[in-house]
Amino acid sequence: METHAEEWPLPGDPNQFVGARHHTVPRFYLEYWADTNGRIDVVEKPGGRRYTTVPKTASAETDFYTYIDLDGNPAGRMEQALGVIEAAASGAIGRITHPQSGQFPPPPDDKHEIATLIAFQKVRGKRQRRVIETLADFSMKIQLSGLDRNSSKRLLEDRRGHANQDASAEMADLVANLDRYSFVPDPNDHIRMMGMMADKLLDSLMRRHWYLCMFDEPILITCDEPVMLYQRNPSPLRGQGVGNADEIWFPLNPSMLLILALEPRPMPERFRGSVERAQLVNAFAAYYAYQNIFLNPQQSAIDAELLADAPLLQVTAPPEMILSDGFNRPLKNRTTARRRKPKRK
Repeated sequence: METHAEEWPLPGDPNQFVGARHHTVPRFYLEYWADTNGRIDVVEKPGGRRYTTVPKTASAETDFYTYIDLDGNPAGRMEQALGVIEAAASGAIGRITHPQSGQFPPPPDDKHEIATLIAFQKVRGKRQRRVIETLADFSMKIQLSGLDRNSSKRLLEDRRGHANQDASAEMADLVANLDRYSFVPDPNDHIRMMGMMADKLLDSLMRRHWYLCMFDEPILITCDEPVMLYQRNPSPLRGQGVGNADEIWFPLNPSMLLILALEPRPMPERFRGSVERAQLVNAFAAYYAYQNIFLNPQQSAIDAELLADAPLLQVTAPPEMILSDGFNRPLKNRTTARRRKPKRK
């Protein structure tokens, strides 16, 4: 993630974004769900509390994408880069959704801008950060589980260069009480991986067959995980990801759904959607939302049954295997590692 300032290709000072509020869902995107007063409703998970706010503050957290560079300083380049991606995608989506001159399918350049936004959106949110944290915790506990005294000593020597009596005692206590500890990677790990993960997804998205489903009324909701994967016959044995999902759904606004299909569909590129299809999309949005569901203040209440949680991760394992918290179970802890407010020099 580190780039020397003189080599950074984007104009302006990226560190102006250090200490700022960062949106995990683009502000321009949330504005499609705002009413004539510029307000948007948020439904929280768990619990279902509903309140009204503005897109400027919805789905935002201070320094979520601030990372620590190789010199130990807080850096804002990722937030700046996301802003450039969002600006390009905003124009491309606007050319689809314009009430008079909307065009679909989009030209190649617009398709690339939208696919780039979707790729980054899939990997940038709190759910993805929590996935990385859960996997790191699980991996570390697997490595440490069952270490005897000699193995612990060798591990300390490998990592610290020495293994004195106090350090050995601490390690023994750690190994004996792993369930009392959580191993949480720094937010840098998530930010470092975002570009690599998004780049791998982009090719898959561009190869898909794009369709636009239009509804006669503003019926769609969205959430903090608006890139939804649909599989007609889901199976935990084959898994589900961007590469093998039958369809990828991305609500563009309350009355338009972008569908990226793995195989061609027997329908026109633009088609009218039924109320039943919209209800299915809304059920997915409510179920896979990590913390927040977004909707226009005039849209009806969210059915409480839709507020159930999807497991953070689906793992295939023997029945007797005890899985780390978060695998194959509804979410218990939604908190992700937070960057402490950096001190400006």
